Amino acid sequence: MRKYTKGSRFRVLDLKFPILRIKNQKSKITNVSLCILLLACSMSVQAATLEPKTGVRPLGMSAFSAVADDINAICWNPAGLSLLEKQEATLIYSPIYGSDSGIDQSYLAYAYPTGKWGTVGVDLAFLSYGDMDWRDDSGSDLGTFSRSDYSIYASYGIRLVESLSLGISLGTTSVRMGTIDDPATGLGFDLGMLYTIASRASFGLYLENIGGVSASDNEIARQKIRTGAAVSVLDRPNMGLVLAMDIDEQQGKLDTFYSGVEWSIFGPSSFYVRRKLQERYVTLLKYEGIADYSEGLPEQVSKANLYIRGGIRKRLAVDESMAFSGGVSVRYLAIPKSLIIKLEHAFIWHPYLKTTHRFSLGLEMGQTVYQ
Repeated sequence: MRKYTKGSRFRVLDLKFPILRIKNQKSKITNVSLCILLLACSMSVQAATLEPKTGVRPLGMSAFSAVADDINAICWNPAGLSLLEKQEATLIYSPIYGSDSGIDQSYLAYAYPTGKWGTVGVDLAFLSYGDMDWRDDSGSDLGTFSRSDYSIYASYGIRLVESLSLGISLGTTSVRMGTIDDPATGLGFDLGMLYTIASRASFGLYLENIGGVSASDNEIARQKIRTGAAVSVLDRPNMGLVLAMDIDEQQGKLDTFYSGVEWSIFGPSSFYVRRKLQERYVTLLKYEGIADYSEGLPEQVSKANLYIRGGIRKRLAVDESMAFSGGVSVRYLAIPKSLIIKLEHAFIWHPYLKTTHRFSLGLEMGQTVYQ
Protein backbone atom coordinates (compact mmCIF):
# COMPACT_ATOMS: atom_id res chain seq x y z
CA MET A 1 0.00 0.00 0.00
CA ARG A 2 1.04 3.58 -0.63
CA LYS A 3 0.76 6.78 1.31
CA TYR A 4 -1.71 9.22 -0.21
CA THR A 5 -0.19 12.47 -1.42
CA LYS A 6 -2.05 15.57 -2.44
CA GLY A 7 -0.20 15.75 -5.76
CA SER A 8 -1.68 12.54 -7.20
CA ARG A 9 -2.83 13.22 -10.76
CA PHE A 10 -5.47 11.71 -12.95
CA ARG A 11 -6.83 12.07 -16.42
CA VAL A 12 -9.97 14.10 -17.22
CA LEU A 13 -12.19 13.43 -20.18
CA ASP A 14 -12.74 15.55 -23.23
CA LEU A 15 -16.00 15.96 -25.14
CA LYS A 16 -15.72 17.50 -28.57
CA PHE A 17 -18.24 19.30 -30.72
CA PRO A 18 -18.34 20.27 -34.40
CA ILE A 19 -16.48 23.30 -35.72
CA LEU A 20 -17.88 25.51 -38.46
CA ARG A 21 -16.11 25.06 -41.78
CA ILE A 22 -14.63 28.04 -43.57
CA LYS A 23 -16.10 28.33 -47.04
CA ASN A 24 -13.30 30.36 -48.59
CA GLN A 25 -10.46 27.90 -49.17
CA LYS A 26 -8.67 30.00 -51.72
CA SER A 27 -5.08 30.45 -50.76
CA LYS A 28 -2.20 29.49 -48.60
CA ILE A 29 -2.57 32.90 -46.96
CA THR A 30 -5.80 31.69 -45.37
CA ASN A 31 -4.04 28.67 -43.90
CA VAL A 32 -1.13 30.69 -42.57
CA SER A 33 -3.39 33.37 -41.12
CA LEU A 34 -5.43 30.82 -39.21
CA CYS A 35 -2.27 29.21 -37.84
CA ILE A 36 -0.92 32.57 -36.68
CA LEU A 37 -4.23 33.42 -35.04
CA LEU A 38 -4.39 30.11 -33.19
CA LEU A 39 -0.77 30.37 -32.05
CA ALA A 40 -1.35 33.92 -30.84
CA CYS A 41 -4.34 32.78 -28.79
CA SER A 42 -2.24 30.05 -27.25
CA MET A 43 0.12 32.61 -25.77
CA SER A 44 -2.58 33.83 -23.41
CA VAL A 45 -4.18 30.49 -22.55
CA GLN A 46 -2.53 27.34 -21.32
CA ALA A 47 -3.84 23.82 -21.01
CA ALA A 48 -3.32 20.93 -18.68
CA THR A 49 -1.98 17.41 -18.79
CA LEU A 50 -4.40 14.72 -17.72
CA GLU A 51 -2.27 11.91 -16.38
CA PRO A 52 -1.71 9.11 -16.87
CA LYS A 53 -2.09 9.48 -20.62
CA THR A 54 -3.52 6.60 -22.66
CA GLY A 55 -2.61 5.22 -26.06
CA VAL A 56 0.09 2.66 -26.83
CA ARG A 57 1.50 4.19 -30.04
CA PRO A 58 1.98 7.73 -28.63
CA LEU A 59 3.47 6.45 -25.38
CA GLY A 60 5.98 4.37 -27.32
CA MET A 61 7.03 7.41 -29.37
CA SER A 62 6.79 9.97 -26.51
CA ALA A 63 6.18 12.79 -29.06
CA PHE A 64 2.78 12.59 -30.78
CA SER A 65 0.94 15.93 -30.98
CA ALA A 66 2.00 16.45 -34.62
CA VAL A 67 1.80 12.75 -35.54
CA ALA A 68 -1.79 12.23 -34.34
CA ASP A 69 -3.56 10.51 -37.25
CA ASP A 70 -5.37 7.54 -35.68
CA ILE A 71 -7.77 6.86 -32.82
CA ASN A 72 -5.11 7.99 -30.31
CA ALA A 73 -5.77 11.55 -31.49
CA ILE A 74 -8.76 11.58 -29.12
CA CYS A 75 -6.37 12.04 -26.18
CA TRP A 76 -3.30 13.60 -27.83
CA ASN A 77 -4.63 16.09 -30.40
CA PRO A 78 -8.27 15.82 -31.51
CA ALA A 79 -7.54 17.71 -34.72
CA GLY A 80 -5.81 14.55 -35.98
CA LEU A 81 -9.13 12.70 -36.04
CA SER A 82 -9.77 14.37 -39.40
CA LEU A 83 -7.12 12.05 -40.92
CA LEU A 84 -8.98 8.82 -40.11
CA GLU A 85 -10.05 6.97 -43.23
CA LYS A 86 -11.89 4.04 -41.57
CA GLN A 87 -13.77 3.29 -38.39
CA GLU A 88 -11.33 2.51 -35.58
CA ALA A 89 -11.64 0.92 -32.15
CA THR A 90 -9.09 0.12 -29.46
CA LEU A 91 -8.97 -1.66 -26.11
CA ILE A 92 -6.08 -1.02 -23.70
CA TYR A 93 -5.08 -2.49 -20.36
CA SER A 94 -2.09 -1.40 -18.31
CA PRO A 95 -0.72 -1.88 -14.79
CA ILE A 96 0.86 1.53 -14.17
CA TYR A 97 4.44 1.48 -12.77
CA GLY A 98 4.56 -2.30 -12.50
CA SER A 99 2.07 -5.01 -11.57
CA ASP A 100 2.71 -4.62 -7.83
CA SER A 101 1.91 -0.88 -7.71
CA GLY A 102 -1.82 -1.52 -7.41
CA ILE A 103 -2.57 1.11 -10.09
CA ASP A 104 -4.47 -0.28 -13.08
CA GLN A 105 -5.90 1.44 -16.13
CA SER A 106 -8.48 0.21 -18.64
CA TYR A 107 -9.48 2.10 -21.77
CA LEU A 108 -11.95 1.62 -24.63
CA ALA A 109 -12.35 3.99 -27.60
CA TYR A 110 -14.19 4.17 -30.92
CA ALA A 111 -13.98 6.69 -33.78
CA TYR A 112 -16.21 7.12 -36.83
CA PRO A 113 -15.06 9.21 -39.83
CA THR A 114 -17.78 10.79 -41.95
CA GLY A 115 -15.53 12.16 -44.70
CA LYS A 116 -15.83 15.88 -45.40
CA TRP A 117 -17.83 16.45 -42.20
CA GLY A 118 -15.01 15.29 -39.94
CA THR A 119 -14.65 12.47 -37.43
CA VAL A 120 -16.40 11.83 -34.13
CA GLY A 121 -15.03 9.64 -31.36
CA VAL A 122 -15.93 8.45 -27.89
CA ASP A 123 -13.93 6.75 -25.18
CA LEU A 124 -14.36 5.23 -21.73
CA ALA A 125 -11.59 5.07 -19.14
CA PHE A 126 -11.24 3.56 -15.68
CA LEU A 127 -8.27 4.18 -13.40
CA SER A 128 -7.91 2.44 -10.03
CA TYR A 129 -5.25 3.51 -7.53
CA GLY A 130 -5.88 0.54 -5.21
CA ASP A 131 -5.53 0.86 -1.43
CA MET A 132 -3.55 3.74 0.05
CA ASP A 133 -2.54 4.65 3.60
CA TRP A 134 -4.52 7.43 5.24
CA ARG A 135 -2.63 9.66 7.69
CA ASP A 136 -3.36 12.94 9.46
CA ASP A 137 -1.05 15.97 9.61
CA SER A 138 0.91 14.47 12.49
CA GLY A 139 1.52 11.23 10.57
CA SER A 140 -0.83 9.08 12.63
CA ASP A 141 -2.23 6.04 10.82
CA LEU A 142 -5.94 6.43 10.06
CA GLY A 143 -6.24 3.16 8.14
CA THR A 144 -6.59 2.78 4.38
CA PHE A 145 -8.81 4.09 1.63
CA SER A 146 -9.19 3.54 -2.10
CA ARG A 147 -9.52 5.87 -5.05
CA SER A 148 -10.88 5.32 -8.55
CA ASP A 149 -11.57 7.59 -11.54
CA TYR A 150 -14.27 7.05 -14.16
CA SER A 151 -14.20 8.89 -17.46
CA ILE A 152 -16.34 9.19 -20.55
CA TYR A 153 -15.94 11.67 -23.38
CA ALA A 154 -16.61 12.31 -27.04
CA SER A 155 -14.31 13.94 -29.59
CA TYR A 156 -14.58 15.81 -32.86
CA GLY A 157 -11.96 16.78 -35.45
CA ILE A 158 -12.46 18.32 -38.88
CA ARG A 159 -10.38 19.59 -41.79
CA LEU A 160 -11.21 23.28 -42.17
CA VAL A 161 -9.07 24.14 -45.18
CA GLU A 162 -6.70 22.12 -47.35
CA SER A 163 -3.87 21.70 -44.86
CA LEU A 164 -5.40 22.77 -41.55
CA SER A 165 -7.49 20.67 -39.15
CA LEU A 166 -9.00 21.63 -35.80
CA GLY A 167 -10.38 19.61 -32.90
CA ILE A 168 -12.25 20.73 -29.82
CA SER A 169 -13.18 18.95 -26.62
CA LEU A 170 -15.07 19.32 -23.36
CA GLY A 171 -14.87 16.55 -20.80
CA THR A 172 -15.59 15.32 -17.31
CA THR A 173 -14.12 12.78 -14.88
CA SER A 174 -15.64 11.51 -11.64
CA VAL A 175 -13.30 10.70 -8.77
CA ARG A 176 -14.44 8.48 -5.91
CA MET A 177 -12.46 8.43 -2.68
CA GLY A 178 -13.01 5.57 -0.23
CA THR A 179 -16.60 5.24 0.94
CA ILE A 180 -17.67 8.80 0.08
CA ASP A 181 -21.08 8.59 -1.58
CA ASP A 182 -20.79 11.63 -3.86
CA PRO A 183 -17.78 11.56 -6.21
CA ALA A 184 -15.94 14.77 -7.10
CA THR A 185 -16.38 15.81 -10.73
CA GLY A 186 -14.06 17.95 -12.84
CA LEU A 187 -14.66 19.59 -16.21
CA GLY A 188 -12.07 20.50 -18.83
CA PHE A 189 -11.96 22.20 -22.24
CA ASP A 190 -9.37 21.31 -24.90
CA LEU A 191 -8.44 22.65 -28.32
CA GLY A 192 -6.16 21.09 -30.95
CA MET A 193 -4.67 22.16 -34.27
CA LEU A 194 -2.80 20.19 -36.96
CA TYR A 195 -1.14 21.80 -39.98
CA THR A 196 0.36 19.63 -42.76
CA ILE A 197 2.89 20.58 -45.43
CA ALA A 198 3.14 18.51 -48.64
CA SER A 199 1.95 15.34 -46.84
CA ARG A 200 5.43 14.87 -45.35
CA ALA A 201 5.54 17.25 -42.39
CA SER A 202 3.05 18.31 -39.73
CA PHE A 203 2.92 20.87 -36.94
CA GLY A 204 0.64 20.32 -33.95
CA LEU A 205 -0.69 22.50 -31.14
CA TYR A 206 -2.67 21.03 -28.26
CA LEU A 207 -4.19 23.18 -25.51
CA GLU A 208 -5.20 20.88 -22.66
CA ASN A 209 -7.79 21.91 -20.06
CA ILE A 210 -7.95 25.58 -20.87
CA GLY A 211 -8.50 27.50 -17.66
CA GLY A 212 -7.57 24.49 -15.53
CA VAL A 213 -9.72 21.72 -14.10
CA SER A 214 -11.19 21.87 -10.61
CA ALA A 215 -13.36 19.60 -8.47
CA SER A 216 -14.80 20.48 -5.06
CA ASP A 217 -12.86 23.77 -5.12
CA ASN A 218 -9.54 21.92 -5.60
CA GLU A 219 -7.42 22.12 -8.76
CA ILE A 220 -6.96 18.60 -10.14
CA ALA A 221 -5.10 19.40 -13.39
CA ARG A 222 -2.84 22.31 -14.24
CA GLN A 223 -2.95 24.15 -17.52
CA LYS A 224 -0.47 23.21 -20.22
CA ILE A 225 0.36 23.80 -23.89
CA ARG A 226 1.95 21.10 -26.05
CA THR A 227 3.43 22.00 -29.41
CA GLY A 228 5.12 19.59 -31.79
CA ALA A 229 6.53 18.87 -35.23
CA ALA A 230 6.87 15.61 -37.19
CA VAL A 231 8.36 14.70 -40.56
CA SER A 232 8.38 11.59 -42.75
CA VAL A 233 11.99 11.10 -43.88
CA LEU A 234 11.57 7.75 -45.67
CA ASP A 235 8.58 6.69 -47.81
CA ARG A 236 8.98 3.40 -49.63
CA PRO A 237 6.52 0.57 -50.38
CA ASN A 238 8.24 -1.69 -47.85
CA MET A 239 9.63 0.79 -45.35
CA GLY A 240 8.96 4.16 -43.71
CA LEU A 241 10.53 6.37 -41.06
CA VAL A 242 8.95 9.21 -39.06
CA LEU A 243 10.72 11.59 -36.65
CA ALA A 244 8.76 13.66 -34.10
CA MET A 245 9.37 16.25 -31.41
CA ASP A 246 7.11 17.82 -28.74
CA ILE A 247 7.60 20.40 -26.02
CA ASP A 248 5.35 21.26 -23.07
CA GLU A 249 4.87 24.68 -21.56
CA GLN A 250 3.40 24.97 -18.07
CA GLN A 251 2.82 28.05 -15.92
CA GLY A 252 4.66 30.20 -18.44
CA LYS A 253 7.80 28.02 -18.47
CA LEU A 254 9.09 25.27 -20.73
CA ASP A 255 8.46 22.07 -18.79
CA THR A 256 9.25 18.88 -20.76
CA PHE A 257 10.93 17.98 -24.05
CA TYR A 258 9.89 14.85 -26.00
CA SER A 259 11.43 13.19 -29.05
CA GLY A 260 10.37 10.03 -30.87
CA VAL A 261 10.75 7.83 -33.93
CA GLU A 262 8.55 5.28 -35.72
CA TRP A 263 10.05 2.80 -38.20
CA SER A 264 7.65 0.79 -40.37
CA ILE A 265 8.77 -2.49 -41.97
CA PHE A 266 7.04 -4.51 -44.74
CA GLY A 267 4.87 -1.51 -45.54
CA PRO A 268 4.87 2.28 -46.06
CA SER A 269 4.65 4.84 -43.28
CA SER A 270 1.03 5.35 -42.16
CA PHE A 271 1.97 8.97 -41.30
CA TYR A 272 2.74 9.71 -44.96
CA VAL A 273 0.01 7.54 -46.50
CA ARG A 274 -2.86 9.05 -44.48
CA ARG A 275 -1.80 12.59 -45.24
CA LYS A 276 -1.24 11.84 -48.91
CA LEU A 277 -4.63 10.15 -49.20
CA GLN A 278 -6.35 13.22 -47.77
CA GLU A 279 -4.36 15.54 -50.01
CA ARG A 280 -5.31 13.54 -53.13
CA TYR A 281 -8.95 13.36 -52.02
CA VAL A 282 -9.18 17.12 -51.51
CA THR A 283 -7.68 17.68 -54.97
CA LEU A 284 -10.20 15.35 -56.60
CA LEU A 285 -13.07 17.15 -54.90
CA LYS A 286 -12.03 20.20 -56.93
CA TYR A 287 -11.29 18.34 -60.18
CA GLU A 288 -13.64 15.39 -59.95
CA GLY A 289 -12.81 12.30 -61.96
CA ILE A 290 -9.36 13.21 -63.27
CA ALA A 291 -7.57 10.39 -61.40
CA ASP A 292 -7.88 7.76 -58.74
CA TYR A 293 -7.39 9.20 -55.25
CA SER A 294 -4.75 6.57 -54.42
CA GLU A 295 -2.67 7.08 -57.58
CA GLY A 296 1.00 7.67 -56.82
CA LEU A 297 0.90 6.28 -53.29
CA PRO A 298 3.39 3.58 -52.24
CA GLU A 299 1.63 0.21 -52.43
CA GLN A 300 1.76 -2.18 -49.50
CA VAL A 301 3.62 -5.35 -50.43
CA SER A 302 2.62 -7.51 -47.47
CA LYS A 303 -0.49 -8.32 -45.45
CA ALA A 304 1.41 -7.61 -42.23
CA ASN A 305 3.24 -4.46 -41.19
CA LEU A 306 5.70 -4.21 -38.31
CA TYR A 307 6.25 -0.92 -36.48
CA ILE A 308 9.14 -0.27 -34.10
CA ARG A 309 9.01 2.83 -31.92
CA GLY A 310 11.25 4.66 -29.51
CA GLY A 311 11.29 7.92 -27.60
CA ILE A 312 12.86 10.04 -24.88
CA ARG A 313 11.51 12.50 -22.35
CA LYS A 314 13.54 15.15 -20.50
CA ARG A 315 12.21 17.51 -17.87
CA LEU A 316 13.41 21.06 -18.42
CA ALA A 317 11.83 22.72 -15.40
CA VAL A 318 13.55 20.47 -12.85
CA ASP A 319 16.79 18.50 -12.63
CA GLU A 320 15.55 15.01 -13.49
CA SER A 321 17.11 12.10 -15.35
CA MET A 322 15.92 11.32 -18.87
CA ALA A 323 13.09 8.80 -19.30
CA PHE A 324 12.93 6.35 -22.21
CA SER A 325 10.09 4.65 -24.06
CA GLY A 326 9.66 2.16 -26.88
CA GLY A 327 7.39 -0.46 -28.34
CA VAL A 328 6.31 -2.61 -31.24
CA SER A 329 3.12 -3.03 -33.24
CA VAL A 330 1.87 -5.61 -35.73
CA ARG A 331 -0.79 -4.47 -38.22
CA TYR A 332 -2.43 -7.34 -40.11
CA LEU A 333 -4.85 -7.18 -43.04
CA ALA A 334 -7.35 -9.84 -41.93
CA ILE A 335 -10.07 -9.16 -44.52
CA PRO A 336 -9.09 -7.18 -47.66
CA LYS A 337 -10.68 -3.70 -47.66
CA SER A 338 -12.77 -4.55 -44.58
CA LEU A 339 -10.78 -5.41 -41.44
CA ILE A 340 -7.30 -4.66 -40.11
CA ILE A 341 -6.17 -5.99 -36.72
CA LYS A 342 -3.48 -4.25 -34.66
CA LEU A 343 -1.61 -5.74 -31.68
CA GLU A 344 0.53 -3.17 -29.89
CA HIS A 345 2.90 -2.93 -26.93
CA ALA A 346 4.71 0.02 -25.38
CA PHE A 347 6.90 0.49 -22.34
CA ILE A 348 7.99 3.56 -20.40
CA TRP A 349 11.19 3.43 -18.38
CA HIS A 350 11.20 6.03 -15.60
CA PRO A 351 14.37 6.90 -13.63
CA TYR A 352 12.61 6.64 -10.24
CA LEU A 353 9.57 4.43 -10.82
CA LYS A 354 9.12 0.91 -12.15
CA THR A 355 8.72 0.36 -15.89
CA THR A 356 5.15 0.61 -17.20
CA HIS A 357 4.03 -1.82 -19.92
CA ARG A 358 0.90 -1.21 -22.01
CA PHE A 359 -0.90 -3.55 -24.36
CA SER A 360 -3.69 -2.84 -26.82
CA LEU A 361 -5.91 -4.53 -29.38
CA GLY A 362 -7.01 -2.29 -32.25
CA LEU A 363 -9.35 -2.62 -35.20
CA GLU A 364 -9.77 -0.68 -38.45
CA MET A 365 -13.15 -1.55 -39.95
CA GLY A 366 -15.22 -0.99 -43.07
CA GLN A 367 -14.44 0.81 -46.32
CA THR A 368 -12.36 3.95 -46.49
CA VAL A 369 -14.34 7.19 -46.50
CA TYR A 370 -12.59 8.16 -49.75
CA GLN A 371 -14.28 5.37 -51.72
